Amino acid sequence: MKENLRGTVVGLGIFLTVCLLSAFLLVSVFAQVRFGAGNTYYAEFNNVTNLRKGKLVRIAGVEVGKVKNITIDNDGHAVVEFGIDDTVVLTDGSKAYVRYDNPIGGRFMELADGPGDGKRLLAGATIPIDRTRPALDLDALIGGFRPLFRALSPDQINTLSSQLISAFQGQGVTINSLLSQTAAFTNTLADRDTLIGEVVTNLNVVLGSLGGQSDELAKAVDSLSTLVGGLASRKTDISNAIAYSNAAAATTADLLDQTRPGLQKVVTQTDRAAGIVVADHVYFDDLLKTLPDAYQKLGRQGLYGDFFSFYLCDLLLKLNGKGGQPVYVKVAGQSTGRCAPK
Repeated sequence: MKENLRGTVVGLGIFLTVCLLSAFLLVSVFAQVRFGAGNTYYAEFNNVTNLRKGKLVRIAGVEVGKVKNITIDNDGHAVVEFGIDDTVVLTDGSKAYVRYDNPIGGRFMELADGPGDGKRLLAGATIPIDRTRPALDLDALIGGFRPLFRALSPDQINTLSSQLISAFQGQGVTINSLLSQTAAFTNTLADRDTLIGEVVTNLNVVLGSLGGQSDELAKAVDSLSTLVGGLASRKTDISNAIAYSNAAAATTADLLDQTRPGLQKVVTQTDRAAGIVVADHVYFDDLLKTLPDAYQKLGRQGLYGDFFSFYLCDLLLKLNGKGGQPVYVKVAGQSTGRCAPK
């Protein structure tokens, strides 16, 4: 009984330990608890509306710390106490901004580099108010676009609001550039008003010419419509023809692939035979001339049975001479009897 009770207690203890460890990990993850060493700094703002304790501190969108506390100094400025990783280096040119995290009012603090001597700020230093910027006044911004929002759907309003927030709180240079380019474009159009007028006049002439040819243009449109209608009515036949052509091309490609080794050998041997014939064309020409008479004699010899009778008239030895030319050496021969010349 004691051993069973002891095993039960040990198992229960292990189970509770695992449960507590899992709960601690979940709380750490979802509460974004930070355990690493870090440094504490301060930043002065004119306005930190909706920036609360526990909000994130980011650099280029990467989380590097959290807001620890927010107080008011003697000058009526909001002093934000924040902690960041000790791997992050702040300098005398570092700037702090309050940014919108979402259109419903969420905030976070962003750190960015700025001009300065590059001297590192020690832990506990304060970023002065001239290097900080509060969040954009969203109420004033959205209120200015209220007439436009009345004609948009809720999803379109949310999308446009997010884009406006991103543009006005961090893309001022881009907006100024866009406005400058728009002004230059309108000035260019104003300078080219004569040219634009000539283009409009020419277009008017073209449209007048087309109006005078309305019957021909209507016939062309009708003919094109008839052609498209005919193609649409034969779409099944056209698609089948394309499919059959594709299948035939695949079959032909497969056939050529299978016969390619044999064709390659035939071409190679044909080239070799042609070279031999060209090198000894005199003998080949003479052979072609004498073949008819030789075939006639062989035909007559075969009339006597399934055998041939041969007579040795000449025995020649063919050798390769200088330059590859053939040399014939007569070893034996006779010119009487059946071998007598005719």
